Amino acid sequence: MSKSTQHTALVNMRPLFVLGLYRSGSSLLYTLLNQHSRISLLYEADLPMLELFLWGQFRNGNWRQRWEFWNQGPSRHGIPLESMPAEVSDVWEATRIVYQNVARRKGAAIWGEKSPRWYDAPLRRAGKFPDARFIFLWRDMHSVMRSVARAAATEPSFRKFIARPATHLLGNERLRQACDALKARGRLVHEVNYEDLIFNTTDSMQEICRFLEVPFEDRMTSLEGGDRSAIRPGEIHTLVRSDRILGKRTQPEVLSTLIRTKIDRYVCHWKRKFAGVWPKYPLEVPNGAQPPSPLELWRDRIGDEAWMLWEKAFVIMLHQIRPLVYPKKYVRTPEVISFTANS
Repeated sequence: MSKSTQHTALVNMRPLFVLGLYRSGSSLLYTLLNQHSRISLLYEADLPMLELFLWGQFRNGNWRQRWEFWNQGPSRHGIPLESMPAEVSDVWEATRIVYQNVARRKGAAIWGEKSPRWYDAPLRRAGKFPDARFIFLWRDMHSVMRSVARAAATEPSFRKFIARPATHLLGNERLRQACDALKARGRLVHEVNYEDLIFNTTDSMQEICRFLEVPFEDRMTSLEGGDRSAIRPGEIHTLVRSDRILGKRTQPEVLSTLIRTKIDRYVCHWKRKFAGVWPKYPLEVPNGAQPPSPLELWRDRIGDEAWMLWEKAFVIMLHQIRPLVYPKKYVRTPEVISFTANS
């Protein structure tokens, strides 16, 4: 391929980021989107979120090993470390180069990823990709937190959301604020409700195709044959690994009364703030529900800010660790990818 042809291909490629909370159904949406021949998204590779963790590593090639150490992003997507450029200017250039070349492997024009980790600084990251489109996925927070509680039974990382439900509730609110801010700036944004996606998959995916300006493909409405090789193994992804999109199921209640009523208060708060338009689900607030008091909101936000500061401090501490051993349980046979710098 000539340099002029490569440049033309890069210009025609467009980034897409799918944003939603943990357990909001984003893995389902990711799998359906990747069924399209022109779409190639990475699964929680999170490279754009690793600016602090990879700081100072972009000139010597160490960023590649450190990314693998962080979440096995390269190996889960079949990307040989040595195939990535050793020297890049920053995490944003690295993201474009790597993600675009993964899309080329499929022959796709739309590259990007789905991630639940943008909730802490979505606008800053969005500003680094001025040509990107964004899909925000919403889900009834009662269902989200029930899914979190079930996942916490086998995955300890989810237990923090049960211990501090305000973290997830405020993350949802920050995504709403980011969504509105992007719209106000004229950015291309589309919103999807999980409940609409599972009960009327065809209409939802057709709307997404119109937003992305790509022709609709019938296979986008089915999980059958979908590539889930980058999704980590475990019980929490059992449903997305099946070939059927399952609707609402009757399951035992797993949330305490305290958590359920706290969710009710936040939903009531949001419904009043957004004139009943958002969140779409639940359709109604339980009788007698009242929004959180100013004291509760203040306490939750202070606690959440403190938690995010701790997470950033933890990343900085990890930055000082030289990764000598890399987990191998997610490694798959890598395909040979020729990486070219963005020009």
